[in-house]
Amino acid sequence: MRTIGSPAELERRRFLAVERVSEGYAAEEVADFLGVDPRSVRRWVAAFHSHGAAGLATRPVPGRPLKLTTTQEKIALRWLADNPTDHGFATEIWTAPRLGLLIEEEFGVPFHPDYLITWLRQRGYTPQLPRRVPRERDEREIARWLSEDWPRIKRKARRRDAYLVLMDESGLLMAPLRRRSWALRGNPPQMKQKANHREKVSVAGALWLTPSRDRLGLAFQTIVNGYFTNVEVAEFLAGAVQWMDAPLIVIWDGATIHHDQQVEELLGASGVHVERLPGSAPDLNPDEAV
Repeated sequence: MRTIGSPAELERRRFLAVERVSEGYAAEEVADFLGVDPRSVRRWVAAFHSHGAAGLATRPVPGRPLKLTTTQEKIALRWLADNPTDHGFATEIWTAPRLGLLIEEEFGVPFHPDYLITWLRQRGYTPQLPRRVPRERDEREIARWLSEDWPRIKRKARRRDAYLVLMDESGLLMAPLRRRSWALRGNPPQMKQKANHREKVSVAGALWLTPSRDRLGLAFQTIVNGYFTNVEVAEFLAGAVQWMDAPLIVIWDGATIHHDQQVEELLGASGVHVERLPGSAPDLNPDEAV
C-alpha cells in the first residue's frame, strides 16, 4: 500500500531515504525515522540505483478528475482573503454556500456545500472566529512605530540605564467563564449566575524589564466593584517609582487618565519618561494579555 501523502511529499521522503542510506544509516533506522516499512526503503534505494531520480518519481493515482484546475483553485482560495462584502454579500462571514456560489458563477462548476467543507479542510482551511479589529486602527502608523519609535525607545532605555515599564488598566465582569463542555446533542449544559449583576474587578498592571535586561517582573493592583481614575493610576505608578532603583520609561496608550494633570505632575517630579503607543494597537502591549 502506498504511503499516505501528496505526490510531492512522497517523492521528498523517497529521496530523503536514499540520501540517508547513502550517508551510512541502516535501512531499518531510516524506515523508523520516516514511519515506513524497511522493505520500502530498500526498494527505493534499488530503484534509484537502477533508474536514477526517475525511479523515485510518483505515479499518477487514478480516480475522479478534479473539479477545478490548479489556477481556478488558487483564484477561489484567494477570494477567502477578501472581505465577503466586496463580493456582494451582506456580512463579513465566509460560508461554504457563499464560496460555492462564487465558484459556480465564475467557473460554472457546482459544489455541494458539504463536499466543499471537506475540500477546504483538505487545503488547510477551517472555520474560525474573526478577530475584532477597531476601525480606528492605523496599520501604517503601527508599522512606523515598530520600525522607528520602538528601536528609539530601546536605545533611550540603554542610554539612561532605565527600566522599561509597559502599563495598562482593564475591567473584569465577575461572570462565570464559559468553555465547551460535553453534553447530549441538543441539550447544552446550564451555568447558574446572578442576573443583571454589576460585580466587577478593575486591574492595573505593569510589566517591567530591568535595566540589565535580565529580569522580567509584574506589578499589579486590583479594585473590587470600582474603577481606576487618575488618582488610582497616579498612586499605582508612585508605588512602582518608590522601589525601582533606576530611571523609568513608561509605555502606555493614550487613555484620558494617562493625560491627567495629577499623573503628569507625578511623572515630572519623579523623572519618569513616557512613551505613547499608537491608537487601537493592544497587540503592541504584552500587558494587555496579562
